[in-house]
Amino acid sequence: MCILDSKESLSTLDKGGMITVLDRFPDQCASAIEQGEGFEFLPEERIDEVVVCGMGGSAIAGDIAKRFSRAPFFTSRGYLPPVFVGRRTLLVAISYSGNTAETLSSLARGIEAGASILVIASGGQLERIAEARDLPLLKIPSGYQPRAAMGYLALPLLAVLSRIGLLKEIGPWDSLLAGLGKIRDRCTLSVPTDENRAKRLAEALAGRVPIVYGTVGNTDVVAMRFKTQFNENAKQPAFWNVFPELNHNELVALVRADLLPNQHVILLENAYDTPENRDRVEVTASLLEKGAVPFTAVSADGESELAQVFSQIYLGDYVSCYLAILNGVDPTPVEPIEDFKKALAELADR
Repeated sequence: MCILDSKESLSTLDKGGMITVLDRFPDQCASAIEQGEGFEFLPEERIDEVVVCGMGGSAIAGDIAKRFSRAPFFTSRGYLPPVFVGRRTLLVAISYSGNTAETLSSLARGIEAGASILVIASGGQLERIAEARDLPLLKIPSGYQPRAAMGYLALPLLAVLSRIGLLKEIGPWDSLLAGLGKIRDRCTLSVPTDENRAKRLAEALAGRVPIVYGTVGNTDVVAMRFKTQFNENAKQPAFWNVFPELNHNELVALVRADLLPNQHVILLENAYDTPENRDRVEVTASLLEKGAVPFTAVSADGESELAQVFSQIYLGDYVSCYLAILNGVDPTPVEPIEDFKKALAELADR
């Protein structure tokens, strides 16, 4: 029996229950949509641009919203928001824990600049600041690993921005939930490897370095999410890039299989790629094949644009967890990150 079809292997390695959390993701998303739809928020000023300040999965929530934005939209990953932030900026400070240092710093600058503020967090310092300054706080449920709370981070944000007219049509929520349900039904642990695309891709990646390619303004956010989930869940190196930029530089290095003999390229595809980028993906695939570089094309499920984005993210989450099992590690702990935060705090206290 394949190790990925063994419940005993799951119980031994997935001690934090990450795959069980994944199985419940469609339910998380349904709850998140309901929460976002029920949250009352109306900026006092006219909004000319949106800046989402966050790190990790919180920032990816901003990237997802960006692709549907009607206004100039920026995802800020750092201690300082863009210099143009002012009274007609909506600054969204988003952190699952509520204690992300970069986000707290950006929020302080946004307040100083007189921006309209929306805070999204499960608690922590962000909640305390929001309550002390009477800032709108969309409080999401606690108890998750931040990377496993993508539904709670992204969907309330989408719901709020859509309701105040800052997003274009994102399609019916039912389409999104139906697409996620299909991914779960096809990728959950009980589905054997020969019928489970997430397990099969994990097997193809075992012992290799994933290099994930998306397209700018479309599957780029998915590519980055794949990469970060491989890092945190599977505890291994992974890299990402986007078309068309990669065709102007990285392509030259890809065919040097002798320098990176264990690479495996993932080409992300969906129905919303431009014809020009579809051609680039096709030509790149032929060059990879000619150079004997292993690759897998990963398509998207779902009837709407949002459903396709989330379905690929959800698939990648499953792949990363199954790859963790093949790597012999528990997907949940991220001890190096926790150690780094402790060392950083000690340095700041000197």
